[in-house]
Amino acid sequence: MDNFLEWDALFLEGGTYMLFSKTTVVDASAQLNAQGLATKLSFFGLGLSTASWAPLIPFAQQRLSLNHADFGLLLLCMGIGSMLAMPAAGLLIQRIGCRILIGIALVAAMIILPLLTVFGTALSMAIVLFIFGTAVGAFGVAINLQAVIVEKNSLKNMMSSFHGMCSLGGLLGVLTVTVLLSLGVSPLMSALIMSAVLAFIAILAVPNSLSEIEKKSDTAPEDTAPSAKQKFRPSPMILLIGLVCFIAFLSEGSAMDWSGIYLVSNFGMDASFAGLAYTFFAITMTIGRFSGRRLLRMWGEKNIITYSALCAALGLGIIVMAPHWAVVLLGYALLGFGCSNIVPVMFSRVGRQNIMPKAAALSLVSTIAYSGSLSGPALVGFLSEAIGLSTVFALVALLLLSIAVLNRFTQVD
Repeated sequence: MDNFLEWDALFLEGGTYMLFSKTTVVDASAQLNAQGLATKLSFFGLGLSTASWAPLIPFAQQRLSLNHADFGLLLLCMGIGSMLAMPAAGLLIQRIGCRILIGIALVAAMIILPLLTVFGTALSMAIVLFIFGTAVGAFGVAINLQAVIVEKNSLKNMMSSFHGMCSLGGLLGVLTVTVLLSLGVSPLMSALIMSAVLAFIAILAVPNSLSEIEKKSDTAPEDTAPSAKQKFRPSPMILLIGLVCFIAFLSEGSAMDWSGIYLVSNFGMDASFAGLAYTFFAITMTIGRFSGRRLLRMWGEKNIITYSALCAALGLGIIVMAPHWAVVLLGYALLGFGCSNIVPVMFSRVGRQNIMPKAAALSLVSTIAYSGSLSGPALVGFLSEAIGLSTVFALVALLLLSIAVLNRFTQVD
């Protein structure tokens, strides 16, 4: 009888252990899935908020009556806000985690987007664009760091799908606003509709975002850990990764901020349909990013960067030489597909390196990269006033070709 009771107790204890072990595994898996979904929704929100602004840009330039150089200077305010926010966001995340920052950024974008359609003075627009850039910059750092942690914990290559959601958000954002404008909906009402979508995304994404950063995910193994002196010194490889992302984002930012103006000024297209160029760009970028995992298996990480850079440069070359606006759309389609996987692969490399702490490295790369997206278009505006948009796009195409060379110096084992 005693033996029976002893075996019974052991059976109950083992069963309880197995039950709770399975429950723990299920809970951990469910939590990771929820974090992955929240990260995808956050990337979708970032793409939606920034791309919704693209079809509204020609209206803003016409409303303010600014030439290319002055409008480029105005766009620089957005880039300055972003570049100031990104390093600060990297430090803040260490203290408060990603969740609070993601929530604040989404609410800020939701409020600011409609304001970009109503202000009629350069000063008021400069202030609002600065705040918009601050929100977008902090948002980008927070979700990319969260993506690195979720990808590492899931043991899957997820960065392309995360950035694919950003492209999908951008596609739906620019397509929806372009359709609304073409149907006669006012820019303000179009922006308010997109703000409502952002509010819905915030309700779904923020609760499951990371409330704190796991220290282990930001620490290199003992045998490869950087010394205290080297810890926060920018690594040349990290700087080169940032430069590659800068060029890719400069191309993306030029497509978002100047493609509509290019169609209006060079081909006389109506401003209501000028968002078509960025729509084609966003379609192929979305396709490319969601195909990223398969392309990586087919070509390998090194080759996909080289092929992508060549494709993007070809697209810009077609845009420059296009005799008709329809050919311009083809060029933007190739540019979008070419740019689609450059940044996700580079951010994955940052997540795998052990030269710098991941939060510091990601903050540095994000600052360099997003400055290409947000302040690069201002540079395009300055140069285009002197040498023309077509010539500037040709110079950007040469920068894209340089990525194929820089790629060999950014490899991470």
